[in-house]
Amino acid sequence: MVAAILACSGTGGKETLTVFAAASLTQAFTEVGDAFEEQHPEYSIRLAFDGSQRLRVQLDHGAVADLFASADERQMDLAKESGLLVSEAVAFATNSLVVAVSSRAGAHVDSLIDLAGDNVKLVLAHPEAPAGRYALAVIDLLAKSPDFGPGYSARLLENVVSQEPNVRGVLQKVALGEADAGFVYASDASTAENVSTLPLPEQANIAAIYPVAVLRTAVNKMAAEEFIQFLISPRSQSILQDHGFGPVPSKAGSKSRRLAGAHRES
Repeated sequence: MVAAILACSGTGGKETLTVFAAASLTQAFTEVGDAFEEQHPEYSIRLAFDGSQRLRVQLDHGAVADLFASADERQMDLAKESGLLVSEAVAFATNSLVVAVSSRAGAHVDSLIDLAGDNVKLVLAHPEAPAGRYALAVIDLLAKSPDFGPGYSARLLENVVSQEPNVRGVLQKVALGEADAGFVYASDASTAENVSTLPLPEQANIAAIYPVAVLRTAVNKMAAEEFIQFLISPRSQSILQDHGFGPVPSKAGSKSRRLAGAHRES
């Protein structure tokens, strides 16, 4: 089952576009969907949010949607390999990680060093989720720095008490005080109460690229392409940036948004 489905003011007689989108896009895509409907009143946007890997598996098992927006290129590559896509994917946003720290939890976490301390409860997204995979990559990079000392990664990972299906689950655990800290996207951290953040060193952070593509199950592929064009338009890009997402670096005009798998995260 899809974790959450939101209808953006759809009414009878309109053509519905169903978008499967990464959980971290919840607030931003809800606003983008409303803006698209305002500009295209003949359409109603139906949004389904969950971890990118869970959405991709649902599509693999027959779920029907018009578009898939992932929090990483890996899940989009897997969707392409499964024959789920009818168009080339388009990069529309970027993100980075921070450490969310609970103001309600018991342990005192004031620095990245503290994450590997005694009695710290740490939560990550599941390794199959983009946020979980990114977090493990960041932890590995931190461990290679002399600032953190030998055994930092092992000690930190021993403190992991939960692996959530998506980044929103991580943030919720931290906000409720069920965990002391967790690795989340910068865009998500700004939405939570009872949470502060620890920045990550630039050399250890990641640039998460968000791609979107039209699915073979799309009823109206031309309308789905219209949504993608709207997503990369100045209006949608402004909405995304208001929600903490970054722009996609442009190297050669609009063609640089098209993904060929060359920038896949390790």
